[in-house]
Amino acid sequence: MRAKGDKGAQYKDLTKRINGFRYAQGYNENYAREIMELHTLGVDGGYTQSDVTNAARVLTGWTFFPMNNDYGLEGVQKMIDKYGVDSLQRQGYVHEGDFLFSINKHDKTEKKVLGYVFPAKGGHDEGVTLIDVLAHHKSTAHFICKKLAVRFVCDNPPASLVDKMAQTFLEKDGDLKQVLITMVNAPEFWSKESLREKVKSPFELVISTVRALDAKVTKPIELFYWTKRMGENMYRYLAPTGFPDKGQYWINSGSLLGRMNFGLAFAGQRILGVTFNLKTLNNNKQPENTEAALNVYCKLLMPEQDANATVKRLMPVLNDTAMLSKIFGIALTAKVTAPQPTKPESDQMMMSENMIMSEAANTKKLSVEKTVATKAAEDQLTLSKTNVNNVFMTQIAGIVIGSPEFQRR
Repeated sequence: MRAKGDKGAQYKDLTKRINGFRYAQGYNENYAREIMELHTLGVDGGYTQSDVTNAARVLTGWTFFPMNNDYGLEGVQKMIDKYGVDSLQRQGYVHEGDFLFSINKHDKTEKKVLGYVFPAKGGHDEGVTLIDVLAHHKSTAHFICKKLAVRFVCDNPPASLVDKMAQTFLEKDGDLKQVLITMVNAPEFWSKESLREKVKSPFELVISTVRALDAKVTKPIELFYWTKRMGENMYRYLAPTGFPDKGQYWINSGSLLGRMNFGLAFAGQRILGVTFNLKTLNNNKQPENTEAALNVYCKLLMPEQDANATVKRLMPVLNDTAMLSKIFGIALTAKVTAPQPTKPESDQMMMSENMIMSEAANTKKLSVEKTVATKAAEDQLTLSKTNVNNVFMTQIAGIVIGSPEFQRR
C-alpha cells in the first residue's frame, strides 16, 4: 500500500495504465464529413478531402461516457472510481455529462483545416476550435440561411434573399433571431412568387387539420398511421438529412388521392380516437345550401385566405351529383314511389245498393291506406334527405381539406 504523500508514484502509475489502453484505430472521416457537409459548410462549402481527413484527426478522442468494452476503454471508468476526475483532467481527459474526451486516443500531431493550423501537442481544445472555425465560415452562413429560406419562404429562394440573411448571420455572430428578422423584412419574403408557395408535409397537413377543426385526439397512433400512409413515416427516413423540405417530394397523383381520402375520413369522423363538432365551430348553425357550406368551411379552415378562389374551383365538383356519389359512397338522390291500391272490380252497369255502399267503403279505405303509405314514404324520403344532407355538408369540409389552398402552408 502506498503512502498518502506518494502522489507522484500514483500519477506515474495512472499514466502507465492509461497508455496501456491505447490501441490502433483509423480516423472517423465519416463523422468529420457529416459535420462539414450536413451541419455547417454544406456539400459545396469549399472544403477538400484533405480538410476532411485533418478534421477527423482533430476530433480523435471525442467519444461518449461511460465507456464500455466495445470501445476498449472500460478501464477509464475504473480509474475515475479509483483516482477521481481531477486526476484524469490533469492527464488531459475531459468529462462533461455524457461526453468524454479521451486524450490517449487523440492525434497530437500538427493539422491544417480550411487554412487554420492546429499546432502539435493539442488536446480537447482542438475540437472546440474546429467547431468555432466551421461555425464562423461564410459557407456555413450561406448554407444555414438557405435552409431557413427554403423552410419559411419557398422551395427555391432568391439568391438575393439568402445573401442578405447570410450577411446578418456573419455580422451578428450567428444570431438566428436577427437572421429571421432580416428574412421577414426583405421584399423577397412578401413577393407574389413566395406567398403560400410551400406545400405542407403529411405531418403538417394532419396537425393543421386537427388545429383548424379544434379536434379532440384520444388515439394519436391513428393519425400517425395516416401520416405514414401519405408518405411520411416518422423518424424512418434513411438519409441523415431527414425528409426533404420541398413540395416536389410530397406531391404526386398517388399522394394527392391519399390526401383527399384523409380529408374525407377526417371530416366524416371515421378516424378512430378523433372527434370534433362542426356545427359548434359555426355557432351551431347548419349551412342552408352547398355554396353556403363551402364558404363557411373555407373560412373556418382557412381564415387568413380569400375563399372566393376556392369556392369558384370547387363548386363545379359539388354540383356534379354522379361524381360526389362516387367520392362519398352515398346516394345523393332519392326516389320514393307510394304503393298503389288495387282497383275495385266494378265494371258492371247495374249494381245493388249494398254493392255500391261496399264499393264506397272500400274506396275510402284504400284512399286512407294510400295516404298513410304516401306519408310514410314522404317521411322516409325526408329522413333520407336529412341524413344525406348532413353527410354531404360534413364532407364538404373534407373536400376543402383536400383543396390546393389548404394543402399549402
